[in-house]
Amino acid sequence: MIDLRCHVISHADCGPQNFTESLEMCRLAYQEGVHTIVATPRWEAGATKPPLAFTDCQRNLEALERETGVSLSLKLGFLMQFSPDLPKLADTYGAKLALAGGRYILVSMPSLHTPHEAEMVWSELARRGFSVVVSRPECSPALRQNPSRLERWVAGDVLLQIDAASVTGAHGREVQRFAAQCVRKYISKVVIASNAHGQDLPRKSLCQAYAVLIKAHGENRARMCVEETPAMVISGMPAYNQTKEPARQFFSPRNLIQRAIR
Repeated sequence: MIDLRCHVISHADCGPQNFTESLEMCRLAYQEGVHTIVATPRWEAGATKPPLAFTDCQRNLEALERETGVSLSLKLGFLMQFSPDLPKLADTYGAKLALAGGRYILVSMPSLHTPHEAEMVWSELARRGFSVVVSRPECSPALRQNPSRLERWVAGDVLLQIDAASVTGAHGREVQRFAAQCVRKYISKVVIASNAHGQDLPRKSLCQAYAVLIKAHGENRARMCVEETPAMVISGMPAYNQTKEPARQFFSPRNLIQRAIR
């Protein structure tokens, strides 16, 4: 599995307290079946510089890869809080803002309202060669109450990042229902990510979410959300259409379900 949103870098806002905790997060994720993590420090709205220097982030990830002692790939991205200035930041930093240095920028929206400038920002980013991944739309009351706006975004080049905890019901039934609706309706445009911050990793288990997805939507669609579409995001390729089925099986669903219920 690929985890496109994980706050694994220590000493960053929303991240673990120290390197040891970061290392434990990586090892637990690998035990679950995660082979690639995109570290996503939070970039505050209005900030003109990253929360940690790019070089510091990269050194941290390289150290984690060495110390884990397993075949776990760690890549850098950022969780960008929504701002009308995102296109200007893209002009300044380019692909450094994007997940794994590709073309997809992960954007966190305000929970209680949807900025009227959103479509303009998406369009300006597209003119610069970037696509948007909207983070946790299922947790936004504003987007849940106005799903037609979300539908228009997805009809364009926007992808959705759903939390693993939303899929399993840890965020409540209403959020879980909306997350399930998104998976059913926008299957090739949805990625499931842990959004883990530290010791909360078991609660935000991708493995458990995968087991729920298999039961609700079938193995192929579940795999699309945790492996196939995330792989395309990392590669920078456009998301495939709704009718394409994933090409390969990377984990036995029986093994993953057994891991999820341990």
